[in-house]
Amino acid sequence: MNDFSILFIRKLVPCVSLNKINSVYLLKHLENVCEHIFQENKYNVKKPIKNCFSNVFLKKKGKKKKKITNSVISTERSNKIFRQVYQYFDKATVLLPELGPNGILRLLYALLKVKNFERNKAKKITVLKYIEYYILRSSINDEIFNFWKHFTINDAVLLFKMFIMNDYFSYDLLNTLTNKIIDNIKCSVPSDIVIFLSAYHTYKQKIKYKRYKIKEIFLTYNSLKILYNEVVNNFDLTNKEICNFIMFYSLYGKSISLDEKIMIYFKVVQHIEKTMLIYSPEQIKNLIISLFRIHNFTFDNTFNENIYKCYDKTLTNEILKKLFKLYNYRNIDVKIEDELNILDQSLKNKYYDYNSLEDMIFNIKNNISNLKNKNQIKYINLVIKLLNVYRNENNIHISSQKKFNYFMLRHILSESLSFFNLKYKFLPWNLMHIVLKYQLNDAKKILPYKYELKT
Repeated sequence: MNDFSILFIRKLVPCVSLNKINSVYLLKHLENVCEHIFQENKYNVKKPIKNCFSNVFLKKKGKKKKKITNSVISTERSNKIFRQVYQYFDKATVLLPELGPNGILRLLYALLKVKNFERNKAKKITVLKYIEYYILRSSINDEIFNFWKHFTINDAVLLFKMFIMNDYFSYDLLNTLTNKIIDNIKCSVPSDIVIFLSAYHTYKQKIKYKRYKIKEIFLTYNSLKILYNEVVNNFDLTNKEICNFIMFYSLYGKSISLDEKIMIYFKVVQHIEKTMLIYSPEQIKNLIISLFRIHNFTFDNTFNENIYKCYDKTLTNEILKKLFKLYNYRNIDVKIEDELNILDQSLKNKYYDYNSLEDMIFNIKNNISNLKNKNQIKYINLVIKLLNVYRNENNIHISSQKKFNYFMLRHILSESLSFFNLKYKFLPWNLMHIVLKYQLNDAKKILPYKYELKT
């Protein structure tokens, strides 16, 4: 069906009678219609709203009245198939017992495809409430189709994810699915657990911005401990799933005990070292930031001597050096804001290896004009911070490599500041304050005469 042109799809007319349709054919027909609605919304370019010139107060007042929604174009509204899509959903809710767990998942995925099709979300919420009522109430006494007999933990995980993706946060429903997953965790595979944890993180992000919250599901300490151990003891995951798990653990791993943190940390580091070559540059970037977070809440705030005996700092530095080297080698599509974020996180976590950060520093310097003003100033501050680490404080015995790093950073800082001298006739105070402060702390000025501040 994806091979047909959009012009052909727009001219389609209904050829299915809803009175005599089987649940299997209804579900397949509904999936095709929802897929083509999604494709049309994807490829139809909406014209941006023109900003009219008016007073600031009138703009603020006008923004309250406007609601920017993804409206459907007139060709979709005039098409009979697209107008009948919710009739198909109503018919599908009647046939829910015949669909089973797999059919309900397909129905929720089709509903996700038309998420932005209608301005009024009441129809969509009604369908979701029918599905919730069937799962929690009607299916219990259903002896003919017996929904729960064919219900697996994989179905529970995918149902949990689909309801969250459809922005449906019923406490009773999500709590029931969560308990089913936790109680049958021994029957699951690591991929199911990672999908569940990623969906739980999405739920926490979405529910955070809700104005009115009555009840909220929460994974306890024991539940998280069981889930982490099931994944760590069997790393049978794809590279994307590994990155998702490590990112989730870096955000929610503080609540478990210290011994569990150390055990998980070393297992994660060893697995990354074995499978380092399978990750993309974007995944390596996420791994670096996640490892910094995990290291912080595992070792930095502890004062146990036994922990420091088993803690090997060189292991952390070596794995980070390898990840940075691989990232610099494979990264073709350079995103300056992302590299600035990695540089910032590295210096915040006291990682000052110049060889690892050199490519990022030069990439940002060469494209500093593409950054916003606040990020340009942030970059100058980071270079100065790294320069202070390599500065020779009247130390006679200093390595030639450290001297080289120091002079290279001075050169980078000088060229970066020359950009501002060419851009501004008079430097802004926030930038001038940084330069003056640096020049007062350093006996030798880094700026050549022609790039000095204009008075």
